[in-house]
Amino acid sequence: MPALRLILLWHQHQPFYKDLVTGEYRLPWVRLHALKDYYGMVKLLDEFPNVHQNFNLVPSLITQIQDYVAGTAQDPFLTVAAKPARDLTQKERQFALQYLFQANHANVIGRYPRYRELLERFREHGFIQYHPGGYRHPRERLCFHR
Repeated sequence: MPALRLILLWHQHQPFYKDLVTGEYRLPWVRLHALKDYYGMVKLLDEFPNVHQNFNLVPSLITQIQDYVAGTAQDPFLTVAAKPARDLTQKERQFALQYLFQANHANVIGRYPRYRELLERFREHGFIQYHPGGYRHPRERLCFHR
């Protein structure tokens, strides 16, 4: 049987999430994917030394990753998540409840016992409600659905 030659090309892209007026990142996807996916995909190749792949990273993605590496990214999601709960302001607590539980319950939140515990606690007290796409803050309907 003749050898099969296959090219694996990963095109990694993200929109430019940085608000050029405020300098703040509007969504955390570059940071999250950089931590969870981009490195892991390349590291996995260590297990398969005969597999060669090409990773194409678009300039907008590289620029945003460089902001995070340099420590200059203003990311409200990271700021709130990194702060001890006792030090959060009321506004930061509302932000956390609204945005930091918008992850897949089984595949993301469920893997981390403390994250799952917090989700269940908030849900029991009515702070987070279940919707078909996952858990959401009850006020989200007011903010995003008219």
